Amino acid sequence: MKITGIIAEYNPLHNGHVYHFSNINSDLKILIISSSFTMRGDLSIFDKFTKTKQALDLGYDLVIELPFVYTLERADIYANNNIKFLNLCNINEILIGSEENNISLYEKYYKEFMQDKINLSDGISYKVSSLNQLPFKSNDVLGFFYYKSIKDKKYNINLKTIKREGNDYLDSYLSNKYSSAKSIRLNLSKMNEYCPSFVAKDKDKILDEAKLFKYLKYEILNKSNNELKEIFLVDEGLENKIKDVYKYDSLKEFISSLVSKRYTETRIKRMLDYILFNIKKKYINEINEKDINFIRVLGFNNKGKEYLNSLKKNVNIYTNIKEGINDIFDIELKISKILDNIYDINLLKNEQSSPIIK
Repeated sequence: MKITGIIAEYNPLHNGHVYHFSNINSDLKILIISSSFTMRGDLSIFDKFTKTKQALDLGYDLVIELPFVYTLERADIYANNNIKFLNLCNINEILIGSEENNISLYEKYYKEFMQDKINLSDGISYKVSSLNQLPFKSNDVLGFFYYKSIKDKKYNINLKTIKREGNDYLDSYLSNKYSSAKSIRLNLSKMNEYCPSFVAKDKDKILDEAKLFKYLKYEILNKSNNELKEIFLVDEGLENKIKDVYKYDSLKEFISSLVSKRYTETRIKRMLDYILFNIKKKYINEINEKDINFIRVLGFNNKGKEYLNSLKKNVNIYTNIKEGINDIFDIELKISKILDNIYDINLLKNEQSSPIIK
């Protein structure tokens, strides 16, 4: 049985993703999707359950979750986390979009990477000291680290690429062919033209990230400097600049005020998410000490349900969650409660109910 795994954020799921999906040739298609937040620290425009329904409508057999604490990470760790979860699903291959569409480049730089370990120096961000030494665009940076994770752990997974068509990942303008998710987010009024109809019809479910700012302000101003220093990713000295939040009227302006040579915009956004949800260093450190040994299921069709039954003997499978199972799920539940309060949606109910069934 050939089983293909796809790693995606679908922020939003667009026609380029449909093209990617149409090139999967396997018996079972498994999607691992990031939570209601993305790797770069942005609030996804659709919550994770809406994205799950859209993915099942696209044709996936099984959708599993990359939880929040495993999502907001730099590229190498993010890639490693995704590969660990997909390996628990016993996939045979991964198909990724690629700018270069040349896996031999991954092999070349993997050998060089292993020969010349990169030492991170104080005051220089990971992006500057490491990723800029890889001559890749966004998709291939992740592709390289997927490749590296598979090789490091000697997983029996075949990595395949498909040429990315249309916009590059970071392009903000709309393309005549396939537009990037970023360009669509900047032109939501044209979502009907660049996303499949089953995504565009969910326009009324779009989450406005700007609404988070007043809640973030409250969390910051209600904490002492020492309390802020306990939050994950808040480095020594940042707490004073963070306290200046009262000077700003928008999340975008506040983020810009914190960006520096040392701290990229992505790093700042991740940190602010951890502040918003009051997630402390000690919790994340405890989580990172433990290996990934479970699969969180968000949705499936009949074929996916049947396959899950075959996995139960070897891995812990959760189709709904409640408090007290583990710290990872407790954080998911807390985030869902807070987002429910801000956006008046039913995330907590979905967390504790049966998965979405197609």
